[in-house]
Amino acid sequence: MSKDVYIFEVTQANFDQLVLQNSAKLPVITLFMGAWSEPCFVISEIFSKLAREFSAQFIFAKIDIDEQPTLRDQFKIENVPTIMVIQNSNATMTTEGLITEDEARVLLKGVHVFDITDELRDQARKKHMGGDTEGAIILLSQAIKQDPGNTKVALDMVQIFIDIKQIDQANDLFNKLPEVAKQSDMGKSLTGQLSFINLAADKQDIQTLTKLVSEDDLNNQARFDLAICLTAIYQYEEALNHLLTIHKQDESFQDGAAKELIITLIAMLKTSQPEVASKAQTQLSNMISQ
Repeated sequence: MSKDVYIFEVTQANFDQLVLQNSAKLPVITLFMGAWSEPCFVISEIFSKLAREFSAQFIFAKIDIDEQPTLRDQFKIENVPTIMVIQNSNATMTTEGLITEDEARVLLKGVHVFDITDELRDQARKKHMGGDTEGAIILLSQAIKQDPGNTKVALDMVQIFIDIKQIDQANDLFNKLPEVAKQSDMGKSLTGQLSFINLAADKQDIQTLTKLVSEDDLNNQARFDLAICLTAIYQYEEALNHLLTIHKQDESFQDGAAKELIITLIAMLKTSQPEVASKAQTQLSNMISQ
């Protein structure tokens, strides 16, 4: 079989050839589906995307149970979507219901279909979070050798540079990345982090700013600078509280800079810290409606 993308519409007539015979060569991810089912459509899109990503590593076979009732009955399909993994003519795994792309990737990994670079990235992330940053950097170095053009590895390295406070290296590496990498979800997160870190570098230290705010509750400039510095060290909730206080005391401060920054942080935190983002959104909405 040549290196290609294997996505097939399977019928009773071609089932033996496309599924059973090929299952001796590659794992066959078989989706029993109904054209009327939204979850089936979602799963079909996920595995079609993965079949293109992992070309020639697995076969994606789609079976419409309404058009192929014999196959439906043969495999005792009662619900759709049903995913069945077939290897060497045997069903080795079956699951029903909607799954996410991450869950689909786990399923594929179970049949040895995965990206070694992503595996190294995952191992590096775990090492870094566990305190072994040196080990993480070694793994990311291996990953970049495997796939020199993989910008996700570079983004991982930028995050490590930020975490270990090597900000010059983080800025330098991030600035060299293509715009498409910077516009990815991870790229946008790093853009936000670096923006606040770079802004905080020009401010007084947190201890001094905290003292200034405690001495004068209406010192909104010190409070605003403090919020930026707190954001730079990921103290988002405390930073938002200071910004909300500024907005409550003086909506016109720096032409609404506090409100603008609150909205920026809410958008930035929606995925990583949804509870913090939701709370701040509610507080801001209540202030605006008053």
